Amino acid sequence: MRKDRIFDGLAQRFQRSIYDDPRGMIRLAILQDDLQALVGDAATRPLRILDAGGGLGQMAIWLAQQGHQVVLAEPSSDMLQRAEVNIAAAGMQDAIQLHQSSVQDLNPNEYGTFDLIIFHAVLEWLAEPRAGLEHLLHCLKPGGWLSLMFFNHHSTVMRRLIAGDLDTVRRGNIASDGKKGLAPISPLKPDEVLSWLAPLGLALDTWSGVRSFYDYMYRDVRKTVNIAEVLPLERTYSRLEPWRSLARYQHMLCRKT
Repeated sequence: MRKDRIFDGLAQRFQRSIYDDPRGMIRLAILQDDLQALVGDAATRPLRILDAGGGLGQMAIWLAQQGHQVVLAEPSSDMLQRAEVNIAAAGMQDAIQLHQSSVQDLNPNEYGTFDLIIFHAVLEWLAEPRAGLEHLLHCLKPGGWLSLMFFNHHSTVMRRLIAGDLDTVRRGNIASDGKKGLAPISPLKPDEVLSWLAPLGLALDTWSGVRSFYDYMYRDVRKTVNIAEVLPLERTYSRLEPWRSLARYQHMLCRKT
């Protein structure tokens, strides 16, 4: 029986390979673009936000800096400890509450309900992604917003094809067993997740691809390319097909109907 993947012991690796890297810069830029109208200066009031599986606190800090109150829930104790250090360094302790909790343990009776739920790069680590998302939505207010980002199955297939790993693609062994590395156990197809939205009471507002081409660049090119030149093009192609559906991550901003 598959189990959810929790990242105890991997906080430093996440910091190095995701956040201290151009990939993290692109990811953050696209997400902030999509969320800016909702949480930026145009926001009519401070929002109560849940960052479910909030990791090292990068998004929680940015949201708190926009003037909102954030609850960061994370099941990994060492990720949570690192998040606490990052939050203190940013001076955002008063705006962010930390809780060690899995998605399945979050419930409105204990945590209340939220105007916005951030659910980034968590769905693909759940053994039962749709059930986890459905449970989480109990914490979202009617009319509230869900920012859902997940790892794209199509991107993994494309990268394996480009690398010549044809046998793996033929066998369909795209998902990881979750025993090592940072390869997701439940990579998801965009159409599959889109088909969940209406039955779960969600209306899609914005859909973007995160890293539509950067991850496909030759490794030597990525070492030398100027990220300031990459970012505008990533922003352009994030909303255009077919590049959006091939992006490493998919970001869907939805409203609860």
